[in-house]
Amino acid sequence: MPHGRFPPLGRQSSGLIQNELTGPQVMKGLRAHHLKGLETTAIEDWQPGEPQEDQIRIAVAAAGANFADLSALSGERRPSPPVPFTPGLEVAGAVSAVGKGVKGFKVGDAVVAFTPWGGMAEQALAPAATAVAIPKGLSLQTAAALPMAYAGALLALNRAHVGKEDRLLVFGASSHIGLAAVSLGKLLGAQVIAAASGEQRSALPKEYGADHVIDPTTSPLAEGIANATAKKGISVVFDPVGGNSLTAAMPAAAAGARIIIAGFAAGKPGTLNAMAVFAKNAQVLGANTVLELSTNPEGVRAALQQVVVWAAEGKLKPRVAAQFPLAQARHALDYVQTRRGSGAVLVTMGK
Repeated sequence: MPHGRFPPLGRQSSGLIQNELTGPQVMKGLRAHHLKGLETTAIEDWQPGEPQEDQIRIAVAAAGANFADLSALSGERRPSPPVPFTPGLEVAGAVSAVGKGVKGFKVGDAVVAFTPWGGMAEQALAPAATAVAIPKGLSLQTAAALPMAYAGALLALNRAHVGKEDRLLVFGASSHIGLAAVSLGKLLGAQVIAAASGEQRSALPKEYGADHVIDPTTSPLAEGIANATAKKGISVVFDPVGGNSLTAAMPAAAAGARIIIAGFAAGKPGTLNAMAVFAKNAQVLGANTVLELSTNPEGVRAALQQVVVWAAEGKLKPRVAAQFPLAQARHALDYVQTRRGSGAVLVTMGK
């Protein structure tokens, strides 16, 4: 990966220093002292925290990079995370310490977990309530790609009660979360219509189970939906893109359609005409996985447990678009920001 886009990443430590009695004393990770964009981050050394009650500490093997990290680093998330700030909302690795009151985990267990930020470091703290054991046969890299995209998409689709009678439209269907929604929609029994731009990106959703793929750059979206649904219209829209996506979709929505707003990969929120929502008697649902971590930890863990099981059974196969070592964590986030890949972007620790 070329390094010309950014200045040097800052001082690197020689690695994790381990004391057999007290655990790791120094670790390294990506850190920002000001939420003013990706350029303010650097690799730094600091002392890992001890797990508090109902927490575990994880020796991270791989962490996911997501748009949520970028919005936090730019100061756009509300509430803003405290500084110094380390991005990373999902990790896989081995339990390195267990806090008071934790049951079901012990040091050495392989786990995948949501983290309340802090994942892009050699050690990360996570609520035990949002961690799941990794079954044998499921790689740490595959597991690290599951929480935000797959468990997050499953939470949203379940909120919309997606099932066998539904016709599900997925925008940004070649993205990591888009491919997750396509795969999960099929597992839930829906007919899946994928919207993806460009010949190469349009091919991927078909591989992941989409019944129909529409390229909005080559044919009108409404016409493609009408053909795919025998003019019945879309009953559920999953939109992680924003921009003009929802405006384009509403004319093809069926009465009572459920609209899931799952993110703003286009860089700006979508516009949704209230009259169009009223005319279709539609429901609009937010899919804020970060908020769910604090308001619905039981539901989050259940969703993560389910996608881990499906992945172990081979029913879900997350695509990893790129992996970067911790020293290049900033470049991993830049890769996400410029939307250069289709699939998960991971930051890996160790050699």
